[in-house]
Amino acid sequence: MEKNSTCSVNFAHQSDLHGGEGCWMHGGYRRAIVLVIDAMKFEFMRHDNESQENIPYKNKLSIVHHLLSTKPLNSKLYKFLADPPTTTLQRLKGLTTGSLPTFVDAGANFASSEITEDNFIDQLVKQGKVIQFMGDDTWMGLYPGRFKKSFPFPSFNVKDLHTVDNGILELLLPRLRKRDWDITIAHFLGVDHCGHRYGPNHLAMADKLSQMNDVIKNVTREMSSDTVLFVLGDHGMTRTGDHGGDSQDELEAGLFIYSPTQISAVPYSKDFVPTVSLMLGVPIPFSNLGRVITDLFTHCPTWKTGSSPIKQLFHSVKALRLNAHQINTYLQEYFQHSSDFPIQTYYQLKSVLDNAETELNQFLTVLVQDGENSVMKEKLEKLRDKYIYYIDEVRKTAEGVWAKFDIMSMTIGVLTLILALSVNVYFIRISFWWKRDVPSTMVVVFLVFLVYLAFAVFQSFFIGESNSALMVLLMGTCLLFGTLLLTLNFKPNNPLILNKKEPSFPRLDSAEYFLAVLVTALIFVIFFSNSFVVYEDSISLYLLQSLSWFLSFSVIRHILRQFETSTDPKTKKQKAPRNFDIMRVLTHPALVLIFLTLAWSLFLRLSSAFRVCREEQHQCEASIFLQPLGNLNDQESVKNGRYFFSLICIALMVFLLRQVTRHFGNLNGSSAPVLGIKYLPPLAAVCSALHWALQGLPQKSLDSLPPWQQVFLPRAVYVLVALLVMLIIYDPLCIYVVLRSKRLVVDNNQQLIPNLYHQLKENMAEKEEGKPPLVYGLATSFTAATIAMVTVGVLFLGLLLGDGLMPSLVLVILSVYCFLEILAIRETLNLSVPLWFSSVYLSVLGGVFFYATGHQTSLPTIRWESAFIGLHGDFSNNILPAILIHLNTFAAFVLAVVICPLVLFWPKTGGLLTKWVVGVNKKDNSDWIGDFCFHEDKESFRMLIFRMCSYLFLFQGIKVLGSVLAAFLHRRHLMVWKIFAPRFVFESMTSFTVFAASILLFMFLLRVDWTLTKWMHNFQKK
Repeated sequence: MEKNSTCSVNFAHQSDLHGGEGCWMHGGYRRAIVLVIDAMKFEFMRHDNESQENIPYKNKLSIVHHLLSTKPLNSKLYKFLADPPTTTLQRLKGLTTGSLPTFVDAGANFASSEITEDNFIDQLVKQGKVIQFMGDDTWMGLYPGRFKKSFPFPSFNVKDLHTVDNGILELLLPRLRKRDWDITIAHFLGVDHCGHRYGPNHLAMADKLSQMNDVIKNVTREMSSDTVLFVLGDHGMTRTGDHGGDSQDELEAGLFIYSPTQISAVPYSKDFVPTVSLMLGVPIPFSNLGRVITDLFTHCPTWKTGSSPIKQLFHSVKALRLNAHQINTYLQEYFQHSSDFPIQTYYQLKSVLDNAETELNQFLTVLVQDGENSVMKEKLEKLRDKYIYYIDEVRKTAEGVWAKFDIMSMTIGVLTLILALSVNVYFIRISFWWKRDVPSTMVVVFLVFLVYLAFAVFQSFFIGESNSALMVLLMGTCLLFGTLLLTLNFKPNNPLILNKKEPSFPRLDSAEYFLAVLVTALIFVIFFSNSFVVYEDSISLYLLQSLSWFLSFSVIRHILRQFETSTDPKTKKQKAPRNFDIMRVLTHPALVLIFLTLAWSLFLRLSSAFRVCREEQHQCEASIFLQPLGNLNDQESVKNGRYFFSLICIALMVFLLRQVTRHFGNLNGSSAPVLGIKYLPPLAAVCSALHWALQGLPQKSLDSLPPWQQVFLPRAVYVLVALLVMLIIYDPLCIYVVLRSKRLVVDNNQQLIPNLYHQLKENMAEKEEGKPPLVYGLATSFTAATIAMVTVGVLFLGLLLGDGLMPSLVLVILSVYCFLEILAIRETLNLSVPLWFSSVYLSVLGGVFFYATGHQTSLPTIRWESAFIGLHGDFSNNILPAILIHLNTFAAFVLAVVICPLVLFWPKTGGLLTKWVVGVNKKDNSDWIGDFCFHEDKESFRMLIFRMCSYLFLFQGIKVLGSVLAAFLHRRHLMVWKIFAPRFVFESMTSFTVFAASILLFMFLLRVDWTLTKWMHNFQKK
């Protein structure tokens, strides 16, 4: 509501205006000092006499305890309950307007815009008050031009504990002594940043709280008798130092009020607005829903309240009455413009206020006639309770009503998702690509889709909720169209299918398809249970391990059957009775596969060591891998052990990926991409390791380094990774040609693939005498390019995740390797795995390692510190930090998408363990051409990667649909804002990530194919 409160109101008696001393009520103080200490928990302010543990944040604000003990009539300490979401911008809005924040407001935390709603800052300005401000520059975006003097400091760099606070300290006392101000606001950020960086249980928090203690002590010494001090936190913090959600730790902030003169429940943070407004003699902002803190209105400087308990009580009732009438004025205005507020409740509450007004007038009449007596106190207490009841009931009703849902828009969103999924299914079913006649059904699909979009836009923005019949028609048309698409059996002429066993769409008559569909359905229904969402990390791991064991057991069963029915003399000889041979047992193919699957399961199970705890997971224990390395300074052995373990992991990752590429013969020669793959990843790994070592230094040592030294190493990693990406994109082929007539020098440790394919010999323009040339890496050109991109992803994402989570990325690669080896074995046994199954597996794996990289689907678990890796924090805009945070959060899904093409390429290469398990390897066959087969049949290759991306889209779309429907159906659920809405937001962002990564990957694979075609053309010319 864009309406503002004014001094001229009919519910404020003229006798209460006190001339220039205030309006509505006498202003008790001429000046106010507001010290906002970001993330100041009530626990930090409260003195604990029984605390014997040396906890860093305990009893550090000794001045608060001293003033409460020595001057109880001049000081008050309250537990200050914030309204979620507990992000800074939303809390500032609530602290200045008294209105209720919404869940959607959390998205605006990093893009503050001017507040036009009535607020006490504007009310102070209208009354001619001079306001000076210093601290968090968020205020300047919210209230531009309101402050006579302003000294803002950049606020977003959570790694910087001192710049904002030290800047305020230099200005605060000198500015207070000048006395050319009425209101001073100082917003400190050090406590909040210390929480984000180290958590509350760190010595840096003790230092920062001690600094704040000195600030409060010095300010109280400078105060005059006409000044009131407010020291408050805008929110609390979790045990890990985060905030943004609605846990008790995040909601419980502290509020300390002090004045040299007498100022004599658990208030909500919105109660600050009416309280400070009336104390300073200005109108309460129009849209306020807070209630005055009555303890602070028992004393009036112009009325001898100290000698009469009835006068003290009456003064607090006057404040409550003004507060109630302000809310009633707002409610009347709101009721005229909206039908959301229940009519019956509105008139019931209006009746309560009218009765209170009648009783107050009767009381005043009796007071004038009879004077004070003992009965009057009881009547005043009943009046006070009625005003409190009215204010609280309005607030409760408003909290329930204002959770407003646009059913029309939500329904259109659901239908759009269903239609998009149907179109996705349609494209998978037609299984075609370039150089094919466009089917007539495609024209119909696009026409219907365009008509639907036009109608949906028209319905949303022009018709609204006025025509439900059109909505029903739209729903029926959409569902009918989706059903037709799903049942469509399109069969193009001469279908191009590389693997004849791979149909155009999943069928339930195969176990792999059925299990993949079953897992997809289970994940879909998980979204509808709050308990399942809370424990989704464990459920996803269970489903992933089920897929793993199923895939392995199907291979083991086939091998055992093949072993029993084999006519091979060697196999019969093995089956013949003879003395027990332990090596023969241990090397049995079935047992080797069981060992491989056990290792696979172990890698997946170990991922649970890297999970972060949700508030609802009561038995969860925080992982030591998620603590910043600098927090472990008091545990030197643990700190060193974790650091060196991370070093081993990143070195192992670079070594293994490089050795695999070398094994396939793709690291021969001295071309730019080969040199880049050889030398850039080790350099980037060294820079990452050194950066992690710096982060392990004590805080004072780290802060003493020049800024460029703090960001040089991560920036070096960014440059090296970017250079490697450019080299790979420019020339993604790691192929080396050697003429047989030349002497070839080869490392003895290399296992090369010196094959000249018959296709090359047949297409040569001129036949050469002697032996054909050797071509290294041609059979694994697609595989090597993909592995190079996986290396890039591991290095870049590993830097963003930090040293503690580098082992988790190693587990991702090892788990995927086991999966790929099983695929290669099945390919050798002619047991191809459907692409739909592989896509589901990797998508679920991305979800498992989303949790295993220190994330949960809740706002407090977002790792904000990743925004400052390689950056100082003084951003002109937040685009780059947002990208870094996004990649940190969804690193597992990005890596899963990059790995996805290997499910096509790796089986064609024969793998590394196939010969051990099956006894044969495709590479031993003279006709083996590896993943070069995809280049031979370009149209089939493009169709397959298109289908692979479509499967990823389909699975992710089903998950989004599940989260949307769950949030839709549970919109009135008690946990909608705590569980279902955040789950929907995270799933939506995951979808954007998967879609974008899949499209980029698709383009990269086309680039590899185009480059290979060009290389073949040039090679044939030579």
